[in-house]
Amino acid sequence: MKNNMAFDKFPEKHISPYDGMSITADVWAQAHDEHRTAREAHTLNLHGSGIITGLEVVANDPADQYVFISPGAAVDSAGNIIVVSEPVAYDFGSSSEGTLFLLLAHGEREVGGAKKSVRYQQYEFVITARPTLPKRPTVELARIHIADTGKPVKNADDVNHPGDEMLDLRFREIIAPQDEKLVRVLILGIGSGMDNIVSGWDHLANAAPQLSDYKLAVDSAKADAPLSNLENYDLIYFGMEGAFLPKAATTKALTEYLEKGKALFVEALDDGAKDSSLAFLKKLNQIPKKLSKNSTLLSNPFLFGALPDGFVSSHVEEADQALYSTAAYSLAWRGQSKAGSLSRADIRSAHEWGINLLHYCLQKE
Repeated sequence: MKNNMAFDKFPEKHISPYDGMSITADVWAQAHDEHRTAREAHTLNLHGSGIITGLEVVANDPADQYVFISPGAAVDSAGNIIVVSEPVAYDFGSSSEGTLFLLLAHGEREVGGAKKSVRYQQYEFVITARPTLPKRPTVELARIHIADTGKPVKNADDVNHPGDEMLDLRFREIIAPQDEKLVRVLILGIGSGMDNIVSGWDHLANAAPQLSDYKLAVDSAKADAPLSNLENYDLIYFGMEGAFLPKAATTKALTEYLEKGKALFVEALDDGAKDSSLAFLKKLNQIPKKLSKNSTLLSNPFLFGALPDGFVSSHVEEADQALYSTAAYSLAWRGQSKAGSLSRADIRSAHEWGINLLHYCLQKE
């Protein structure tokens, strides 16, 4: 919570009606104010204050003193929802100088209501540029430093380091709702290290919401157990220790899974499992090849110059619907390496690559 205002706004009481009660204008206003303040408190506590959507600010082309603000919505620090339904042009003017804050504010004005007819409070917005941030609730859309009066306002050449007379958008508070994506993962394991594999995936599941929009739901089963309802999973991980001869039913179930456009991640967790893993992938009509330099595994969403180290190496190959690795990333995700514990930086790199892995596999679907 950014401040206590959101807590303070919750109504502490509401009108309790009874038969014969006199409904005056004051009573009516109190009853509706309770709903209004409850809504504002809800908005602040659940979403905070800032820009919900839109309200992009761009300079005119060709550049002059005008900027254009796209339609959008925002919440100010009092919990007011401010809607700009049409594009707005704002003129900084030819005499402006110094640092100016382009601000959006909530407004109301009374309309109608001649004599005893119904009167309304019409919601409005106000856009203004000021040399200081006001105490009243506002939402910052942009700021700019005008060093030379009369110079045109431009979009920033470098958004991270805007110069004079360039729009600075770095201080916009964005509170757009995040689209959380549930990723269902099934872990199939062979060997004594099954608990460590599951632990590694659990650690990746804990890191995923902090690094991405992914939320992982992880299940596990023995690879030689009967497999059913595999279509419910977005990704299947197969970790092998030692030589393994898959059952025909296992091969059939995973073949059907891959035919649905799903993805499989196979790891040989020791030297004895390498030949078995490759033979198993061949039965699935998945022939691993050297990882392409342009593979999204190295660039999306996190950029890597090379694959990070796993438990023993950084070897990964890709097939049509499968990835093959001898790096034992599932063990690196729990902070392990063959030489001992991984550093905090190495664990984070492994987790970030795990997010790239999820993104890559989900694109296969």
